[in-house]
Amino acid sequence: MRRRQAVVGLLGALAAGLMAGCGSGAQQMPADPTGELGAFPVTLTHGQGTVTIPAAPQRVVVLGLADTQIATALGATIVGATINPSSPDGAWPGVSPQVRPELRTLDSITPNLEAIAGLRPDLILMTTAQPSFSAAYAEISAIAPTVSYRTELLQDPGEELVRIIGHALGRDDEAQQLIDRSSATLAEFRTRHPELDGARYAFGQYVQGGTYLVVSPGSPVTALFGDIGLELPAPIAGLPVQQAATTQVAAENLGVLDSADIVFLGVGADSDRTAFLSQPLVAASAPARAGRLHFLTFDQAGLLFQPNPANTEAVLGLLEPLMSGVGTR
Repeated sequence: MRRRQAVVGLLGALAAGLMAGCGSGAQQMPADPTGELGAFPVTLTHGQGTVTIPAAPQRVVVLGLADTQIATALGATIVGATINPSSPDGAWPGVSPQVRPELRTLDSITPNLEAIAGLRPDLILMTTAQPSFSAAYAEISAIAPTVSYRTELLQDPGEELVRIIGHALGRDDEAQQLIDRSSATLAEFRTRHPELDGARYAFGQYVQGGTYLVVSPGSPVTALFGDIGLELPAPIAGLPVQQAATTQVAAENLGVLDSADIVFLGVGADSDRTAFLSQPLVAASAPARAGRLHFLTFDQAGLLFQPNPANTEAVLGLLEPLMSGVGTR
């Protein structure tokens, strides 16, 4: 995998594909609690076009991480999803209830049009799929009604993704309920941890010898940390965005980490941890010296990079044990 692909595919956890499953092989989620779905047909506009969904979807294919998380949380009947290449069982983090293994069969990087069509979907969700899926939108949307990203790949707020997916499924009320639960959970977390208010963080990934940090103040992950009181330090927020809210930081500029109270960094192996810590500016940084430089797996980093109301509890469950001592400068 090329370096730039790794940053998007692993840090962003963009991967997605399809899962084989037909007829009784579909994953039926819990029934709509209201007993009825929204009125159809539904027409909505997304970043790659306008789509009309003629009837309540009964066979949904999910091609992105957030698509999988949100669709399952809203009770969609999933007949196909992608394999997580960094997980031993192919499951994606933050998905509840988890998609059954036999439905996780398709490559998450390269679209397999024949396999998608073979699933006979009546709705395809690819709001957070790899850029290769966006590039194949015309071909994919010819198979079934397809919903792509709202405004910009990986930069749509999680709440917007829940609303657009909920509308496509005819589950607008459930979507709003999910958003409300998430907001309440974040507010309760912040109330429980007043020491985090004003603390500064850095988040990114170290891959193939390169350090990539999220630097965009408008990124969904920046909004997530802001919801629990943390701030993106000015020296990091001032770096230019290169791709998907991130930038590569040269070794001689890693002194910017000293502006953070806590650092979260995705790595692929223990050797990457050793290599990153061996850099003088990293070793001398305040977070490293205070024991607040936390290494994450690519799956964990991907979970943070795509926060949305469907994975709020999983994200906070990951972060809370790592926050000890933050705010005691």
